Amino acid sequence: MTLELNRLTEAIAEMGRALAGREQERGRQVEQARAWLSLFATSAAALETAAAECGAAIPTAEPLDLVSPLPTLPEQYTVIGVDGSEVQPDRHGVALYHLINIGSLVYRHGSGETPEARSAPHLYYRDDEIYEGTTLVAGNLLDVRRAHAEVEHLAERVEAEPAGPLLALVDGTLLLWVLEDLPAERRQEKIVRYLDLLARIRARGAALAAFTSRPRYAEVGRLLHLARVGGDVHRAQTEPNPLERLPDQAIFSFLPPGSRSALFISPSPVNTTAYAPRGQRVCFFYVNVAAEGVEPEIARVEVPLWVTTAAAPTGEPLLALVHGGVVAQSRILGGFPYVLARADELAYISGAERELLEDMVGTALLAAGLPADLSTKAFYKTLTRRGRRF
Repeated sequence: MTLELNRLTEAIAEMGRALAGREQERGRQVEQARAWLSLFATSAAALETAAAECGAAIPTAEPLDLVSPLPTLPEQYTVIGVDGSEVQPDRHGVALYHLINIGSLVYRHGSGETPEARSAPHLYYRDDEIYEGTTLVAGNLLDVRRAHAEVEHLAERVEAEPAGPLLALVDGTLLLWVLEDLPAERRQEKIVRYLDLLARIRARGAALAAFTSRPRYAEVGRLLHLARVGGDVHRAQTEPNPLERLPDQAIFSFLPPGSRSALFISPSPVNTTAYAPRGQRVCFFYVNVAAEGVEPEIARVEVPLWVTTAAAPTGEPLLALVHGGVVAQSRILGGFPYVLARADELAYISGAERELLEDMVGTALLAAGLPADLSTKAFYKTLTRRGRRF
């Protein structure tokens, strides 16, 4: 063991004391935020343009302090969840490739049927697959490719379902924020492809949502600060915001079990420049997915704006299906949607599986008459991490 934990004993104890003090300060911030939430409940609706400039949650017609109770769900409805994982390309490995594994679960509430699980691995090794121009597909680029694969798989599973109330869920966000560093032309190409996949889900009359557990966003806090300075963008950007480090989930921890907050529109620039023109503008709300008598569990749920106004083929409002379906799924496990937990399990690639994959690739290379050698660096790391010394 090389991490000398005994050297961290005092630092960890000090961290505990510091976090306890921060929690007391956070309690005061929450009280202030809730007072402003009530004070500016209806007046903040006029701050749409200013909020976008400040990176604050963009208000909708719903009052900021809205508490929307848990809606009634149909007796039978379907929830599909997808998640993905990847093996990054390794220039020290036996070959240059990457892998994306997608897991999904179809859960038909009220049918008595066993949930339908599936995993779908995809191996990429050709030059036009592992490079974009001269750039190796890795890091954020591979994250985007995985997001495309997840939503494409979700669209296929949605299209395979019969008509009826249907909720399609992904983990995290619907916004491709990791594209912001790409050149404009490549960024636009990837966004259009992703939005076309969302449009396929919309065309089937399904509700679409993304779920974030323990969200760290502070966009509503920025909106309240903006409202406090009268909508003055300059003051909002230069004067200290007492709520800047307060997560929005803390503000909404007053929500009763099953209830959701008001709707807000995401201030992400890509939401305005790319999503909105193609009818996929993303909004969000906070919801307490905990059961009665349990500590609040506040999650953030993103939906395209069209979900807030459309209905399923059988007449159920899609927003109510998202709200109620997310809560029902989360209560199966006590705070996180069951379909997403199972999809993650199905997509997960263990360390042993990664090693076996590399061995299979090496065997295939040898069978084809090619060398299958690790780099010197990787070879010695393999030795030391397995307990051998040299």
